[in-house]
This record gives sequence, structure tokens and C-alpha cells, in this order.
Amino acid sequence: MTAITINIPNHEVSFFKKIVSKMGWTYSEADVVRQKATAQEQALAKIDHAFGQVRQMKDGRLQGVNAEELLNEL
Repeated sequence: MTAITINIPNHEVSFFKKIVSKMGWTYSEADVVRQKATAQEQALAKIDHAFGQVRQMKDGRLQGVNAEELLNEL
């Protein structure tokens, strides 16, 4: 999976979330970090996102990657 960061105007956020949902993609509220976030806030947002992905894998909404495949990609 690839993560993409997109900067959009605040008034377009709800519209963007609807599009993301209809496409079957996922997003994390933790990814929405203000531009001047501290290093600690950014780290916590990334950890929260990782746990969110683990929950999605457990629920069957996200497919995990085999460790061997991951190493082959590197």
C-alpha cells in the first residue's frame, strides 16, 4: 500500500472524505495534522495510523503484506 498526502482547503474536507469512501479507499483522521505540527504530534499521528491499519486488517477491510514480499520490494 502507498500513502499519499494531499493538502486541500478546509471547506473541501467533507467532500473529499465522501469521494474517498465511495472509491473504497481508506483515510485516517490521524493523518490530518496541522501544517506546523511538532515532531511528537507527527510521530503520534503515524503510530495512530499504524494501529488503525492493524484494526482494519483484523476486520478484513485491509489486506496485509507478506514480510517476504515486503523485503523483496526493498
